[in-house]
Amino acid sequence: MISSVLALAMAASMQPADTTRASREAFTGCLRTYVDRSVQSRMAVPEFATAYPQQCSAQEQAYREAVIRRETASRMSRADAQESATMEIDDARTNFRERFDMAQPAGSPPSAAPTQQAAAAPAPTAAPAAQAAAQPAAVQTPAPQPASSPN
Repeated sequence: MISSVLALAMAASMQPADTTRASREAFTGCLRTYVDRSVQSRMAVPEFATAYPQQCSAQEQAYREAVIRRETASRMSRADAQESATMEIDDARTNFRERFDMAQPAGSPPSAAPTQQAAAAPAPTAAPAAQAAAQPAAVQTPAPQPASSPN
């Protein structure tokens, strides 16, 4: 009994501390407050899409720096650490943008997606008809029929 408690205590002490927790909570808390306030005031979608990217910039910068410090401390390259920080920040912003979108009345257009994702998406190079012709036709298999059991 004592050895299992001691083993658990040792395992807990060996786990690395989350060095980004405070800055992440400050950033997401700021985004949550802004989105909740926008929903309660019934902010128009275009107005939200324009103002949202500029919100919480100080908290975002602190979080970005904390993520980069964490990643470089674990021997990640500076470029990879910056990419990791950007992805974490984009994820947080996307989550709260979606929260705003879900709170909108039915029929409202969703807020604008970030332009970074649109720029990163490759442009289609072939016409859709040519792509469809190049792909083999899907084979449809009939659904299995349940076997009848004698009663």
